Amino acid sequence: MRTVARAALAAALAGAVAAAAAAAEDSPADRLKTIERSIEQTSAREAELARKAERLQADAERLRRRAVEVAARARDREETLTALEERIGALATKETEVLDTLDRRRAQLATLIAALERMALHPPVALIALPSPPVDTVRSALLLRAAVPAVEKQAGSLRLDLETLAELRENMATARRKLADEGQRLNAERASLAGLIKEREGLAGRTAAERELARKRAARLAEKAGNVRDLIARLAARPPAATATPTPEIPQNRENSAPSGGLPLAGRIVRRFGENDELGQTARGISVLARTSATVVAPRGGTVVFAGPFRGLGRLLIIEHGREYHLLLAGFARIDAAVGDRVVAGEPVGSMSASEDATHTLYMELRRKGRPVNPLPWLAAGPTRVNG
Repeated sequence: MRTVARAALAAALAGAVAAAAAAAEDSPADRLKTIERSIEQTSAREAELARKAERLQADAERLRRRAVEVAARARDREETLTALEERIGALATKETEVLDTLDRRRAQLATLIAALERMALHPPVALIALPSPPVDTVRSALLLRAAVPAVEKQAGSLRLDLETLAELRENMATARRKLADEGQRLNAERASLAGLIKEREGLAGRTAAERELARKRAARLAEKAGNVRDLIARLAARPPAATATPTPEIPQNRENSAPSGGLPLAGRIVRRFGENDELGQTARGISVLARTSATVVAPRGGTVVFAGPFRGLGRLLIIEHGREYHLLLAGFARIDAAVGDRVVAGEPVGSMSASEDATHTLYMELRRKGRPVNPLPWLAAGPTRVNG
């Protein structure tokens, strides 16, 4: 090893001496040309890097727009599937009601037919010969005569019920076929979205080591924070980003409602802001019941400032909006955003569990200057897009 080191040192000294001799022999004009060539090469390299950065930016924007479009289509499919399932449930309930009615009508009709059969054994002519009072004979004839229209009416009602049942079952079969088709289309949209997310991560150059580093930073921050309020305070104390996110304004109308399209995923609100939970605690956010594997999107533009597990909330994603507002989303099975990502409204940021046995409830909480506020009017105000 020492011999190799001495040889390398001697070679380096010889090269330095040769370079010094060559520099001494160069004229000032030659040295100027060399510098100019170096500047030209550096400028060309900078221009190439700038063009590459522009291409990457354009690709990133293309992927982002594509992801937003696919996520919107996936959401539409999820809402369609939910509506179809509700329709099938309503049709099944109606089918049960019709079947119960049919059973009653059949029983009534069977009783009438049995009575007619008994009376048919003694036609009106034979009734005269029966050893019964004339009044009973006349009454039996009248009953027989009145029973026929009743039977016809019951038969007509039974026929209508059977037609209704056939129509119901045809509608259910159509709805189930459409449900299967929509399910296949949704799976295709989700597969496409997964590919876009993977491509987006690769384009961002986010390596496994970088993601692990970001995860560890989030874990350290979570360990230091005692609760959500403390975590928000620590996040808000960070130095401001170079480009500020527009601050969304909450409308004065505090009505506890919002269009379904404003929610971060297709679902039904099962607990609203200010309501009491099972333990009697006042809800600081809203809970949305979703489908399995539902795609979660950013409802408004912002910057991801936290992504990782947090005390009692599981996987937690926090998106910052204008430094004053922080949106907390929890209940993910997977988070597809990392700290520092700037997201636009409708951009996918994660997904719910694919397990049928799991609870598919997304918790959403909005905090303004660290204090929880009703998120529904904020959502109803419309999306804020962030470019870049």
